Amino acid sequence: MKSFGPWLRHLAFASTFVLVSATFTRPALADPESDAKDLFQRGRDLRQKGDCNGAAVLFRKAVKIYPNGLGSIRNLAECEEQLGHYASSRRAWLDLKRALITAPNDPKYEGWDKDSEDASTRLAPKVAHVMVDITVKTPDGEGPANERSGVDLLVNGEVLPANLIGTSLERDPGDYTIRVQAPDAQPVEQRIALAAGDSKRIALRIARTPKLADDELEARRKSRRTLGVIVAGAGGLFLVGGGVTYLMMLSARDDLEKACAPADVNAGPCPPAAQDAKDRGQTLRFVAPALAGVGLAAVGIGAAIFLTAPSSSQPQQGKGLYIYPGLGRLDAAWRF
Repeated sequence: MKSFGPWLRHLAFASTFVLVSATFTRPALADPESDAKDLFQRGRDLRQKGDCNGAAVLFRKAVKIYPNGLGSIRNLAECEEQLGHYASSRRAWLDLKRALITAPNDPKYEGWDKDSEDASTRLAPKVAHVMVDITVKTPDGEGPANERSGVDLLVNGEVLPANLIGTSLERDPGDYTIRVQAPDAQPVEQRIALAAGDSKRIALRIARTPKLADDELEARRKSRRTLGVIVAGAGGLFLVGGGVTYLMMLSARDDLEKACAPADVNAGPCPPAAQDAKDRGQTLRFVAPALAGVGLAAVGIGAAIFLTAPSSSQPQQGKGLYIYPGLGRLDAAWRF
């Protein structure tokens, strides 16, 4: 009978080799707590060397990947205060106070809640505050900005939630660039300097010109061209009226000349019967040019309205002459 002993021994050896290889080649899983402890220790080393600026960066990273690291939070709060970042320090102290509520009861954390409370109270008067009020102007009117205004508030490049517009923002002392922007508006900026304990309020105004949808743009284009044709047509009627009036004036002048023509050299002045032709001619002499002037102006305005009507292939807010019909008037503007 054939023996399976050597074969089984080789199989067992191969299986063991595969298991051991898999154990040693398995990639190490990331451990946020271990990484945070490493960052914390490196931050402590920098702080002991007097580099609180570099240490704060490491403490901040440690807190981000492992928020339960109370030591990192406290060291961050202390470093931020040493650097004069009073708002950031007070924020970190308050974070530590909240984290201590759910932290395990450990003797090494004894008194930390009181330290957090005392520090946040001590730092409160040193925190700088700024409030940004934004007014948004649109074709429908203007009013204060809110979550539905479609504008972004940026402080030193950081986009803030819309619900923070018009609220007091806590900031560290320093220089800040306040920027308000929207996709359909020219952005506005203002630079301010905040010192410890400052409280400032600034007001910015942004004008939005929302782009029209294709169907609405086409409707407006047709409406403007129709208005242009109507105005130009009315001007044509005035020109016709002016021409007819001019012909009537010539006819009145002919009648006047005939009535006043002397039968001989001894004839006297024009007879009373010619007075009607005279009055008619004088009136028509002023009416004819007036009608012609109004007609020419109306034709020009109508042509301008027609030619400046926006098209789907033309940017809505491009350069050029824009004429807007109003109530009993026409408003014109040139966009640069």
